[in-house]
Amino acid sequence: MTAALQHRHTEASQRWTLPVVLFLLSFATVAFTIALYRLLAFFIMPSLFFDLLFIGFPLGALAGACFFRISGRSFLKTLWILQATMLFSVLAMLACKHFDYLRAHLFDVELQRLFIQMLTFTLFFLPFFIAYGLSEYIGYQIGRSRLRGRMPVVYAIYLFGAAGAYLFAESMFPLLGATRLLDIPFLLVALAMLMLAPPRRMQRLLLVQQVAVLALLLVPQLEGGFLKLYKGSSFESTQAYASRGFETIHQEWGRYSLVEIMQAPDREAYIGFYNDIIQWRFAPGNGFFSHSLGMLPLELAPVAGHIAIIGAGGGRQVQYARKSAHDFRSILAIEIEPEVINAVRDDLGERFDHVYRDSRVQLVRHEARNYMEHTDQRFDLIYLPSVGGYPQMMLEPGNMIRTLEAYRTLGARLTERGVLAIWYPAVLDPRTILTEQYMHTLESPEIDLQVRTYRTAGEFLILAARHEDYLPALEDVQQFYLQPATDRVGKAFASLLVDRPVSVGKTWDSATFRPIRDNQPFLAGNVQHIFSLQQVGTLFALTGGLLLAFAALLLWLVRRRGNPGIPGRSFPQLLLISLFVGANFLVIEHYLILALFKKLYVYRDALVLGAICFLIISGLGSTFITPRLRPLLQFIGGAFILLLLLYHESLSPWANIALLAPVAFVTGSFFPALFEAAAENPLGVFAADSIGAAAGSMASFFIPIVFGFNWFFVFATVMFWATALATFLFFRNVDTAPAHVSAA
Repeated sequence: MTAALQHRHTEASQRWTLPVVLFLLSFATVAFTIALYRLLAFFIMPSLFFDLLFIGFPLGALAGACFFRISGRSFLKTLWILQATMLFSVLAMLACKHFDYLRAHLFDVELQRLFIQMLTFTLFFLPFFIAYGLSEYIGYQIGRSRLRGRMPVVYAIYLFGAAGAYLFAESMFPLLGATRLLDIPFLLVALAMLMLAPPRRMQRLLLVQQVAVLALLLVPQLEGGFLKLYKGSSFESTQAYASRGFETIHQEWGRYSLVEIMQAPDREAYIGFYNDIIQWRFAPGNGFFSHSLGMLPLELAPVAGHIAIIGAGGGRQVQYARKSAHDFRSILAIEIEPEVINAVRDDLGERFDHVYRDSRVQLVRHEARNYMEHTDQRFDLIYLPSVGGYPQMMLEPGNMIRTLEAYRTLGARLTERGVLAIWYPAVLDPRTILTEQYMHTLESPEIDLQVRTYRTAGEFLILAARHEDYLPALEDVQQFYLQPATDRVGKAFASLLVDRPVSVGKTWDSATFRPIRDNQPFLAGNVQHIFSLQQVGTLFALTGGLLLAFAALLLWLVRRRGNPGIPGRSFPQLLLISLFVGANFLVIEHYLILALFKKLYVYRDALVLGAICFLIISGLGSTFITPRLRPLLQFIGGAFILLLLLYHESLSPWANIALLAPVAFVTGSFFPALFEAAAENPLGVFAADSIGAAAGSMASFFIPIVFGFNWFFVFATVMFWATALATFLFFRNVDTAPAHVSAA
């Protein structure tokens, strides 16, 4: 075979292998990022600082432009760097427990210390994102050159790889666990490197690496060992309880969190943890550890009544209802985390007294609000135990079971004498902010319920009913709580009954509270009771200022690398349009996620479905939209996003996706068109797009918290129209047809 024929053969093979390589790299890096995100949730709300990590992309691209040629050999070098930073990130994970500030100060957060923790975690994982940006930038260049200037196809491959990673990670996380999901990307990157035909010595090294990674994946106790090293030792963590003699009897990843169950040394009590935070307790006798206000709603329910328990978890309330002399006709237990059901009902059924096997118990794996919206059944008691603390609700709500609209739905499912009960430990609300918020929401005229609240040193109980006559007086609650210890309660707990229940009135200025609504589930915009608006503004300013300073420095350095040379367009114009394009991509993606959240009621479900759909649709847009079609499709997308803005409240989740599809479709075409137009020097496009993505992500985080979802949807609509108009004007008389270039 002649040298020319061999060259053509190699070139032809690369046209087939290179797309696979790029897909594998996108899949690997996004899957690794998802694993990082889920593990970091143990110590901090990742959304607080993940925006800052976008700054790594332009840093990586700048390093690529300065120190790497656009060649296959350089591409291989970037992948070695990528693997090295992935390994560093895994090691950095093990240091996170030493910076567990937020979890240890949930109710007395100092914004400056929180910012320091955010910055620390950013520095931990910035090297990986720099290498991520480096490999992606060089990959774009290699892909565009080897695939004959087909940048839209290259970009689509990356988007499809990211969508595949989301689908794989979210579906396989419970089976594989975090450790193996961190390992698999190493295997995929090594496979991609082998497909790039490296020298034989490097091939042998990569094969050895793959064998080592595969062997590591087969280690039986890999996940447990890693988690033991990873988890912290705060007072309510599994490590702390292990030091007190508790034994872990179940540890598995569920759909939403790591589910762990520990058994007390006397084997008469069990504790459930989600992501290493205690969530529920269970005693085989009557479900409760001690005499509790949490028993009262079940005592108030009528004999032979129908009750519903939302967030049944380990089954404490279900067990009490089963043992009750009230002989309830039906006990509906709703639990959203399937792994809890698997553990309590199946794996540990005997230890949990087969709490979910009673013929009267209907166990439902479902999101509670959605279930209640679609059932005609009415209940004498709807019970929400341990609904969670306010820091999590403010920033990253897991669901929408706490809003005015949700309570209105639950109230409609009550019988005439029915009671809605909310019970939770006082440690979740030491300043009574959460309690005040619930009371204010439940007392809204839109719900039309009478409300009473009781507390002890350790518990809160909120009861709501149609008529005040169906709510117990304080004297009756005290009589129940302070009754002598009986066999049902257990004399061992009599010493714990040291505090008389008291009624809780308004402890805050009610004028400063607003009901929690679907539009603003982050404590209804009442952020000032936890963080002052000034503090939130300070956090935003610090984060935004840091990004702005880095952005200014990076763009100055990028400018020194030269003008991309687009005829008739200045360098500032290129940077500005690239900033718009990057910000628009993230804002529109979050639009879809939040619109789905208002329908699905579970943020994680909305995030996964929204991200996958958006990435696939935008990838298709990148592939099929031509320069001639783009102006028309921009107008169509603009019309559809206006329709979505007007009608999203009344539409189903899939209808929301359908209306946003044309918007996502055309959004996917903006970046590759810019990159192609600046093919001679696309560094400015890549850098400004990444910075815009960081700004868009940060806006998508803060605007819904402070102003609500609806204002964010307006902002996103304006953002898309501004980007569509700017790109239309920018691309007028600019040739973006694929150029036939060869690799350097």
